Amino acid sequence: MKINKDTKISRILKETPESLEAIASINKHFRKLRNPVLRKMLASRVSIADAAKIGGVSTDVFFKKLIAYGFEPETQMDEIKTNTENNIEMEKFEKENVVQMDVRPTIQAGNDPFKEIMAAIKTLPENAVLEIINVFEPIPLINNLRDKGFMSFTERPSEGEVHTFFKRTAESRTEETPDIQHTDLSSFELKAAEFGGNIKTIDVRDLEMPMPMATILEEVEVLPEGHALFVHHKRIPQFLLPELKKRDYTILSNEIDENNLNLLIYK
Repeated sequence: MKINKDTKISRILKETPESLEAIASINKHFRKLRNPVLRKMLASRVSIADAAKIGGVSTDVFFKKLIAYGFEPETQMDEIKTNTENNIEMEKFEKENVVQMDVRPTIQAGNDPFKEIMAAIKTLPENAVLEIINVFEPIPLINNLRDKGFMSFTERPSEGEVHTFFKRTAESRTEETPDIQHTDLSSFELKAAEFGGNIKTIDVRDLEMPMPMATILEEVEVLPEGHALFVHHKRIPQFLLPELKKRDYTILSNEIDENNLNLLIYK
């Protein structure tokens, strides 16, 4: 299998599961992939380039490790900013001008912190740094804000504690989160009926954060053309919307009650 900097880690592990240990050996941060829950959450959204940035290494390090498992790099070297370079950028941050937000209690309560994070981003003073404290690296948030022109840097002061710093660049944008189409029950059921038997149903209401998003993204990765994914959810998955927008998916929603929401995801 040919690989490049944009190849997803999930594709590599699906092709050759044994390569997990090779990736884990690159950096201690990749050992989390041994955890099935975190592997399911991260691998489908993280490319070799993303992983290299997280680990502070070049993509060439990944290529050299994976060659032994039969993978064929399409390029010899890829230019990528490493965490060492990010350290240099971090030194430019105004350390005394940090707005700290600990989202661990929100996640532990089973809620999505996306709205409060985006509210903090919108009101972030000029030249200030937003520090998010979490238990895992918030890859979807990093990608979302990178697309809006924010630089980021991650530190792990202790086991199970991750601090991610965000700062606006001159090109940063704060456009609204991609919208979702809210419909009444009859319109929702009518659209779902158009797919006939080409629809898969999953229920993520009882899954702990961040597994609802990870499960939906995993299903979307293998969703055949012309099919739809029907999801029983508790709430609007704010982190998921930008990821689905990148994949050109449409999302319909129908709220049953305050703890029950149906989603229909399709192209």
